[in-house]
Amino acid sequence: MEQSRDDCTVFNVYNNTDLSTKLSQVNNLKTHLILEIAHFDQLPQEAISQCLQAKSDLNKRLLSLVLVVNENAIFDLPDTLSVAPTLLEAYDVVDLEVMERDLGF
Repeated sequence: MEQSRDDCTVFNVYNNTDLSTKLSQVNNLKTHLILEIAHFDQLPQEAISQCLQAKSDLNKRLLSLVLVVNENAIFDLPDTLSVAPTLLEAYDVVDLEVMERDLGF
């Protein structure tokens, strides 16, 4: 069962162009962003750089970016990106990051 939340925007991303388009909307978001990119076997370096910039932009507004990736891709991404293997776990990551910010970490 897929869960939806008002405090998160979830985008399904199927290719690099789609990813760039979604990330270009980051400055307009008022919610946490979850990108489902499990369709990618490997994320190109340019896409990783875009995700890192988007995460930085969102963090400045106390918002999170979490990537839902296939299990093989988790270890190929920088540790500074928040990743999860499922949408439900991505929501959990958002909750943990909110708690960390509330506690001053």
